Amino acid sequence: MSRAEPPRGASHDRIYEEAQCYDVAFGFRDVGAECDALADLFARHGEPRGRRAASVLELAAGPARHAREFARRGASASALDVSQPMCDHALRAAMREGVALDCIRADMVDFDLGRRFDLVVLLMDSASYLLDNDAVLRHLACVERHLEAGGLYVIEMSHPRDAFGIGASTSRQWSSEEDGLRVDMQWGADGDPFDPITQIDEVTVTMRWRGPLGTGERIERARQRRFTANEVDALVRASGAFEIVDRLGAIAPPLSFGNDPRAWRMVPVLRRLAGSR
Repeated sequence: MSRAEPPRGASHDRIYEEAQCYDVAFGFRDVGAECDALADLFARHGEPRGRRAASVLELAAGPARHAREFARRGASASALDVSQPMCDHALRAAMREGVALDCIRADMVDFDLGRRFDLVVLLMDSASYLLDNDAVLRHLACVERHLEAGGLYVIEMSHPRDAFGIGASTSRQWSSEEDGLRVDMQWGADGDPFDPITQIDEVTVTMRWRGPLGTGERIERARQRRFTANEVDALVRASGAFEIVDRLGAIAPPLSFGNDPRAWRMVPVLRRLAGSR
């Protein structure tokens, strides 16, 4: 018997509805070390140099672990996500931790918070949900309006080797456990179609869990875009708002961007131009 096609969302919405399970699944990241590295990037490349990022905005934040960590360090921290369950989960976590977090439900290509930030971050390859150049440019215009002159925008993206199918920078399957809740993830499945013209994958994600929440499963397919380094450079130039001041192959430990297998990400570091809006 053939298996039914998984439901398809605009993003992996049904996966993100299970916010606690998602948080556990990605809890393996060393958020403290990554925030150290982000703070160091700002001190080195933000203008004027050597200062601390006093205000931070995490986009497509999910559980907002990085925003919460910056809040713990004394920064004014905000998190933005399109998923209401994720926003609710992030706020509950911030309350448990005793940190102040402003959490906003909004689309990362169309938001208006009425304020500017020193540092904006978009992590976990969430840029892959910007499916065409118009969405990327609208997104960059939004970030420009929310970033102080001389402020930084750090984007963590998939390594281009994945776009060309010449290697795999990340594992598709992993398991995580926290407080008795075990979550098994598979990001991508054999047979997921890829369109080489649009550079868009139809990515099937499977999340299974068991523990205090009982047992459950979510399977969903959604589109994600693969970016090359040259087109990121071209889109940033086309925005007229930023310059790329650094490129990393990993945030923590920080690695130079290149073909070294240890460089598993593409992390352009953008600085807002002083003459932009």
